[in-house]
Amino acid sequence: MNNYLRVLIAIEVAAAGLLLAAAIVFYPLASDIGGWGGVAFWIGLTLIASLFPIRLPAGSSVSVGSAPVLSTIVLGGPVAAGIVAIFGTFDTGEIRGRLPWYGTLSNHAQIAVPAVLSAMLYEGALNAADGMGLPPGVAGFAAMIVAGLVYHALNNFLTALVVNARSGQSLRTVWAQDLRIVASSVVGLVPLAWLMAEVFRLPDGVGWWATLLFVIPLFTTRLAYSRYVETRELFEQTIGALANAVDARDKYTRGHSNRVSHIAEAMCRVMKLPESEIETIKWAGLLHDVGKIGIRDHVLLKPGPLNREERILMNQHPTIGAEIVAPANQLKPEAPLIRSHHEWVNGSGYPEGLEALDIPLGARILTIADAYEAMTSSRPYRLIPLSHEQAVNELEKFSGIQFDSEIVPILVNLDREILDRPPDREDELPTMLHAEDPRDESGDESGDQRGDRTGDRTHNGSGSGNAPGSSGSGKAPGKPGAPSDARPGTAEGGAPQIAAAAGTGSADTGTGSADTGTGSADTGGPEPTSPSAHEGNAPRQALASDDVP
Repeated sequence: MNNYLRVLIAIEVAAAGLLLAAAIVFYPLASDIGGWGGVAFWIGLTLIASLFPIRLPAGSSVSVGSAPVLSTIVLGGPVAAGIVAIFGTFDTGEIRGRLPWYGTLSNHAQIAVPAVLSAMLYEGALNAADGMGLPPGVAGFAAMIVAGLVYHALNNFLTALVVNARSGQSLRTVWAQDLRIVASSVVGLVPLAWLMAEVFRLPDGVGWWATLLFVIPLFTTRLAYSRYVETRELFEQTIGALANAVDARDKYTRGHSNRVSHIAEAMCRVMKLPESEIETIKWAGLLHDVGKIGIRDHVLLKPGPLNREERILMNQHPTIGAEIVAPANQLKPEAPLIRSHHEWVNGSGYPEGLEALDIPLGARILTIADAYEAMTSSRPYRLIPLSHEQAVNELEKFSGIQFDSEIVPILVNLDREILDRPPDREDELPTMLHAEDPRDESGDESGDQRGDRTGDRTHNGSGSGNAPGSSGSGKAPGKPGAPSDARPGTAEGGAPQIAAAAGTGSADTGTGSADTGTGSADTGGPEPTSPSAHEGNAPRQALASDDVP
C-alpha cells in the first residue's frame, strides 16, 4: 500500500466516524423505521443486496445495496443511514477474508460518508420543500431524488479516488471504464429506494414483508449488471482471440497486435484523448492486421522478397481487415483506422494514398506504434531486432514522410517499461509454433549467404540499388526510370530505402520501412524517397511477407 492510498483511507475512515458521531448527536433516530428492530431489518436486506458485487473493468465494483441504504435515509435519518451503510454492506470477499482489513475499512467508509451526508441533505431539502407548500408525497420524492444523486456522486468520486491511488489510473479513466457504464442504472435505483420506503410504512405489519418483495427487482438489476459486464468481457476476449489467431500464423509476429495496442493506448493517454477514442484506437490496434486472414500463406509467410503481384496482394490486407470488422456495429469506428494504418503523411502509403490530416488520428498513432514494434522484434529476414535507439532514429528520420512529426515524440518519450518487449516464453507459444521455423535454416549458410538474405532488404547508399549492368544514373533508388529488366520488389529492382515497416507482413508500412532492420538506422544512405505503394510500386527491395509485424 503506497503512502497516498494509506492517507486517503485514513481520511475516509476518519470522516465516516466524525459524520456518524455528529449524526448521533444532532439527528435522533426517526420513528418511521420502527426502532432498532427496523434498523436490523434494513441491515439484513442491505446485506442480501450487497453480498455479490459485480467487478468492473477498471477495478471498482458495483452492487444494488445502495437502494436499501437510500431507503433508510427516508425512514430513519442520518443515524440509520450511517449504521446500515457500515454494517449492511459486507460482501463475500470481505466475509471470507479475501480483502485486507484496510480495504474493508475503505469500502465501508466510501458508502458511509455519502450515506450520512445525503441523509443530512435530505432533511434540509425536505424542510425546504415543505416550506414551499408542496404536498408531502411530492416533497418527499423530490428530496429523495436530490439526496440520491448526491449520494451516488460522492460514492463514485470516493471510489474513483481509491482506484486511482491503488492502480494509478486517472479519475477520468475509472469513470469512463467503470462508473459511467452503470451510472444511469444505479441512479435508476433512487426512485425504487423511495418506493421501498413508502411500502415499508404500510400499516399492520404489511410493510415489513411487502418490502421483501423488492428483492426480486433488485436481483434482476444485479443480473443486468452482470450480463453487461460478461458481454463486454466476451467482446474484448473475442477481439483478443481474433488478433491472436492472426499473429499465431507466424511465431515472429506472436503478440504483435497486443503490443501495438498497448503502445498506442499509452500514447493516447499522454495525448489526453477522450476515453471513448482511446478505446477505439486500442481495439483497432488489436485488429489492425486482421485482414491478413485473407492473405495466402505463400505470400504472407514468404521468407524472401515479394514480387510485384505479391506486393499488390499484401497491400490489400488493410482493406480486407476493414471489410471484416465493418459489419459489426460495435466495431464500425475501428474500421477506418484499420483501413488507414499503412497510409503515409506524405501521401505515399496505401490503400488510398491519403495524406496528412486526411488520415484519421487513430491511424496515425497506430502507424507509429506498429512501426516501432516491428523494428524492435525479430523477423525471419532480421533475426536480431533493432535496438530502441535505432528504432527511434528511424521514426525521427521518417517524420513528416511516413510518420506524423507531432506524434512521433509522444512514443519516443514513453517510459521504457511500456516500450521494451518482454522476453518470449516457450510455454506461451501456441502448440503449432513450438516446432522450428524452416525459415531459420539460415544457420547452415555461410556468412555471405546470410548477408544476402538480410542485407538486400534496404540499400545503404553504396549504389547497390541499380540493377546489374546499370550505369548508376544517380537517380534515387526506386524512382521511375529503373532498368526495364529490373524485378519489382527485389534488390535488383532498386526499391528505395524507406522507413520502418509498421504492421505486419511485407510492405506493412505502406512503402518500405526501416523495420527491415538492416540499413537505414545505421547506414548513411541517400535521403528516403516516397514511391506510390498504393499504385502497386514496390515499396523497397526484398520485403519479406511478414516484414510488417
